[in-house]
Amino acid sequence: MAQRIDFKTLAMGAASALAILLASAAPGVALAEAPTPISVLGHNPGDDYYLANYEDSIGYFHKLAASTDRMKMFTAGKTTQGKVMEYAVISSPANLAKLDHYIDLSKKLGAVKGLTDDQAKALAAEGKVIIHIDGGMHASEVADHQLPIALAYKLVSAQNDAEIDAILDNVILVLWPTLNPDGQDMIVDWYRKNLGSKYETSKMPWLYQEYVGHDNNRDGYMLNMIESQVVTKAEQSYAPQIWYSQHQTAPFPARIWMPPFADPISSNISPYMRIWTNAIGTNMMARFEKEQKPGAIAMARFDNWYAGFLDYTHVFRNTMSFFTETAHDSATPKTSKVSDFPKNMQDLKATIWYPSPWKGGEWRLKDSVDYMVTASMSVLETGVKYRETLLYNRYQAGRDNIKKYSTEGPFAYVIPAGQADMNEAALLAQKFIDHGLDVHQAKTAGTVGGTSYPAGSFVVLMDQPFAGLAKELLEPQKYPDAILGGDGKPVDLPYDVTGWTLSMQMGVKVDPVTTVVAPAERAALTQVAKAEGVKGGVAGTGGAFTLDRKVNGSFSAMNDVAKAGGKLAFADNGDIVVRGLGKAVMQTIAADNGVVATAVKSAPKAVAVKKAKVGLYRQWGSNIDEGWTRWILEKYDYAPSSVYNADVKAGKLKAKYDAIILPDLGGRGAAGPLGSLKDGIKAEDAPAPYSGGIGDDGGEALKAFVAEGGTLVALNNASDAVIDLFALPVTNILKGVKSEEFFCSGALLQIQLGEAASATAGLPSDPIVMFERGPAFAVKDGFKGKVLASYAAEGNPLRSGVLLHPEKIAGKAAALEVQYGKGTIYLYGFKPQWRAQSHGTYKFVFNTLYK
Repeated sequence: MAQRIDFKTLAMGAASALAILLASAAPGVALAEAPTPISVLGHNPGDDYYLANYEDSIGYFHKLAASTDRMKMFTAGKTTQGKVMEYAVISSPANLAKLDHYIDLSKKLGAVKGLTDDQAKALAAEGKVIIHIDGGMHASEVADHQLPIALAYKLVSAQNDAEIDAILDNVILVLWPTLNPDGQDMIVDWYRKNLGSKYETSKMPWLYQEYVGHDNNRDGYMLNMIESQVVTKAEQSYAPQIWYSQHQTAPFPARIWMPPFADPISSNISPYMRIWTNAIGTNMMARFEKEQKPGAIAMARFDNWYAGFLDYTHVFRNTMSFFTETAHDSATPKTSKVSDFPKNMQDLKATIWYPSPWKGGEWRLKDSVDYMVTASMSVLETGVKYRETLLYNRYQAGRDNIKKYSTEGPFAYVIPAGQADMNEAALLAQKFIDHGLDVHQAKTAGTVGGTSYPAGSFVVLMDQPFAGLAKELLEPQKYPDAILGGDGKPVDLPYDVTGWTLSMQMGVKVDPVTTVVAPAERAALTQVAKAEGVKGGVAGTGGAFTLDRKVNGSFSAMNDVAKAGGKLAFADNGDIVVRGLGKAVMQTIAADNGVVATAVKSAPKAVAVKKAKVGLYRQWGSNIDEGWTRWILEKYDYAPSSVYNADVKAGKLKAKYDAIILPDLGGRGAAGPLGSLKDGIKAEDAPAPYSGGIGDDGGEALKAFVAEGGTLVALNNASDAVIDLFALPVTNILKGVKSEEFFCSGALLQIQLGEAASATAGLPSDPIVMFERGPAFAVKDGFKGKVLASYAAEGNPLRSGVLLHPEKIAGKAAALEVQYGKGTIYLYGFKPQWRAQSHGTYKFVFNTLYK
C-alpha cells in the first residue's frame, strides 16, 4: 500500500493560503509557467488516498489563472453554508478579450427574436461554442470534483498542441470546480478522518448538501435550494450551447456510462437537443476506443424522463444537457475480478452499446479522472468540429418552438386570478420567469383565446423559444406506451418518479389555451419581471383578526403571531383566529407573510391552540426526506429540533416535544421500515455514534410519548414502521406486494377527504398527492380514529405519471388519524411535502403542529 499522508497537517493552512492566492491573482500580472497541481497541492488529481477539498481546488484555480492569459475566474454566488461559488472561463486570449461579445451573440441566437435565418447563420459563423463542464454536484462521487483540476491544467499548460489550440480558438469553456462546495469539503473531511481505518471507504452518514443531499439534482425546475438558484442564474448569464456534468458510478462492470440515454425522453424538448446529445455520446465512445480505454457503455439504465434534474433542465432552454457516470467513487484503489461481475456480463461479449467490455483488474481514482478527461476532451472536440452547426441549431430549436406553438397550440397557459392561494399562483408564474420565459399579466379583466379572465391573471404565451418547459411542467405526464407495453405488461419499469405536473402539486388552477390568442388580447397583456402575489396587510376594523386556512402563508403568519405573544385559535368555520395583538403588529406580520388579516369586532367560535414544540427525527444516513421536511418547517417558522437516535433512546420525549415527525424511512428488504428505524446503519458500515437505530428502548419511548398525549406524524413508509411498532389496528395492504400486482414509483394520485378533521382543514375535498412507493391502509376491528382521506372506490386515481393496477388501492385509506392513549398518530401513505414541491398538500402536516 502506498505511503499515507498526514492530511490534517496538509489542510491546516488552507484558508490563509487561499487568501494569499486570491491576492496574487490580480489582473495584469506578468505571466509565468503554469503551475502543476503537485507543485501547489502536493499531489496530482487522482493520486491514491488523496482528495482535494474545495479550498484546495479554488486555490489552485486562482494560482493557475494568475499564470496565464487563457483563464479568468468569476464569482457566481454563495452556498447554503456561505462558501463562495466560483468558476473559470478558459479560452484563447483573443476570445477572453471579447467574452461579453460572444456571450451576447449566444444569447441572441437563443432568444431568436428579431433574427432571420440568414442573420442567425452569420452570427453562428462568427460565434464561439460556449461549453459548460463541471465537477459534479454529488459530492460523494469524488472523482467528479478532482477532474476540473486536471482538465484546467491540461488546457492551460499545453504548448504547440494542435487539438488544444483548436479548442481554445473555437470554444469558450466554462469550468466549475464543483456545483456543491459544501459537500466537497464534508466528503473530503470524512475521508481524511477515516483514512487508514476500517471505515476508510464508508459513506458519510449525513446529507452532503444541506437539506437535500443527492436530491440537489432533483431541484432543477423548482429551484428551492440556494445552490440551484445560483447555478441556474449563472447558466443563463453565459448561455452555453452544451452543459456537461460529471457523475458516478457507471453500471458495473462498465467503466463509464455516456449518452445516448435510455427511453423514455420528453417530447417537449427540441429534436436538435435529442439528436445532438446522442451524437456527443457516440463521439465520446469512439474517442475511448481510439485511446484504448475499454468499458464505455451507453443506454443502460439512465433515462432523462424527469424534468427536474439540475443537470438537465437547461435542455428546455435549448442547451444540450447531459452527464456521464464514471466508475469507482473512492480514492482507495479497488480490484475487481470477472467472477465479481454480474453473471450476464461474465462472458465479456461485446454489445451494440457496450462495444469494448472491461476485463477487470485494479482500478484507481486516477483511472476515473483520466476517463473523465477523455470524455471532456471529446465534448470539446465536438464543439470544435461542429461549432457553426451547434450555434445555428440552438437558434433553429428556438425558432421551431415559436412556429410550433403559433400554429398547433397550446397557444398559452393562463393562471387565473382569484384563486384560494394567489401567492402559490404567483410563485408558479415566477418559476417560469426564473427559467428565462416571458410571463405576462392582465392588468384589467379581459379575454385570452376568447375566454374571460379577471384582472391579475398570469399568462404564459407559448410562441417563445423556451416554451417547452411550460408544457412540461403544466401538462399531465403520460409514459410512452412503447415503454409500458400496450397490453399492460411493462417492458421496463420506471426507477424514478413518473409524474410531477407542477400546477397539480402546488394546488394551482391553470388553463391551457387551445385557441389562437388574438392581437388585441396580446396588446392587453403586460410582461412582468416579477410575479407578485397578495399584498399582505390588515383589512377592516376590530380587536381580533382572522386568517384564511386555505392559504399556506397563514401558517407562517400563525407562527409569527405566537412568537409575538398573540393568542391563536381554530374556528369552526375553518378560519384561524388571532387575539392579543395590536393592529400595527398584525399589519407587519400579515405583510411579511403575504396574507390578508381580516379585523373583526366579534370573532367566530373557535378552539384555542398553541404552536407545538416540534421534533423531527433525524436518522443517521442520507435521509433526504428528512432534509426536505426540515427545510420546509424552517421556512414556515416551525423551528424544528432534530431528534437523533440517542435522543429517542433517552426517553422522556413528552417533556421536550409536543409533536414528533417521522420522515419517510427506507428499508424495503426483509427488515422493512421498522428495521430501518430500530436498527439503523450496521456497525461495520459506520463508526459510533452513527451506527444503530432507536432500538427497542427507543421504540418504547416513542410509544410512551404518544400515550402521554404527544402527536406522532408518520410520512409515507414511516407509517408502516409505526403500524408495526405500535401494533395498531391498521393493515398496510401494499406490504410485500410484487410489482406485477401493483406499481407506482412516483405519480400524482387524487384522493377524497373523509371525515371532517382539523388535520385536513383548508384542503380541497379532492387533493392531488404524490404517491412514491408508499403504503395504503385498511382499518381493522378496534380502530379508534378517523379516515382522513381515501382513494375512490371506482375509477383510476392517476392524474399524472404511471400507476399500474389501480384497482389494488380502490376504496382504501390514504391517510388516517389514530387515537393511541392520550395522544394521536397521523399515518400518511404519501408524501405531502415531496421535494418541497407539493405545496398544495403541506396542510396535511402543518395542521397537526398545533395543540
